[in-house]
This record gives sequence, C-alpha cells and structure tokens, in this order.
Amino acid sequence: MISFIAMVSFSSCGMGQSDAKKTAEQIRDAVKTNSPGSLATSDGGWMMRAKIDGKEWMAESMMPTEPTGRILGKKGDITISFPYSRRDMTAGRKIRFGQSWAVDLFTGGDIRIWGGYKGEMVITKVDGQWAEGTFFFTGTTTDSPDKKVEVTDGFFRISLTKP
Repeated sequence: MISFIAMVSFSSCGMGQSDAKKTAEQIRDAVKTNSPGSLATSDGGWMMRAKIDGKEWMAESMMPTEPTGRILGKKGDITISFPYSRRDMTAGRKIRFGQSWAVDLFTGGDIRIWGGYKGEMVITKVDGQWAEGTFFFTGTTTDSPDKKVEVTDGFFRISLTKP
C-alpha cells in the first residue's frame, strides 16, 4: 500500500511519456494487488461518477480513503484519483486543484495518465458517517499539450468511518 501511495504521488509530476506509461502500469499493478481491500460501490454507499469527455462513467469499486490518502474510484481501465484529507471534509469547503492537489486520471488509451491541475472539488454534505462532494477537472499530459480530457459532473460519496 505504501508503494501504491508513493507511485500515485509521483504520477502528477512532469515526466516523459514512456516514464508516465511505466508509472501508470505500476500503479495499475499496485491497485490490482491491493484490490482485495477495494469496496464495491452502491447507490447508498461508496460512490463515484462523472462524465469523461461527455460519456457517463461510474466507478465499480473504490479504495478506502484512510490508508491511501486518496479518493479513488475505478471501473475497468479507468481510474480517477484525487487527494483526501479528513480535515478537509467540511460542508461548503472548496478545493481548487493545482500542484499540491492534483487529480490523476488513468485510462487505457494511447495516453494512459492525465494530470488534472485545473478544476475543483466542493464538499457538499457531511454527516457523522458520510461525506459527499462534486468535482470537475481538465486532464492534460506534458507529452501532448494539445490533447486534453474534460471530466465534468463528478460526484463522490465516501465513508468517514473505517470500512
């Protein structure tokens, strides 16, 4: 799990395409290795959904937030991952994505890793057990600056208690 966290944190750095592909593959391998700890999504439980370039996407599983320090949803080859800190889970809190709060989008296409430095997450609801929020971002890559991925209408729900 520690190596997974380290790889995710390095994934947002500016690196060459071949290095980014290797890192993306290492992260996918780490996620698969640690998947027994993943949690199935449901309408009333853990959830993440968004539109990726206008197409509906919904996570099938999510990783627990405390050990990873990330809000991470996965379906097939697509993973959306952004930083998590329990102290930021306050209703109304707006977090702008940037260098210290970058989003990672992993896809199965030619460009496997996208960094999101433009966008935001808003915590919309917090009760004793759950936190919900919305998000959007633009994913870019240093090797193809003319390409981008728009992630809109994002929503997540995470448990604030240990699974």
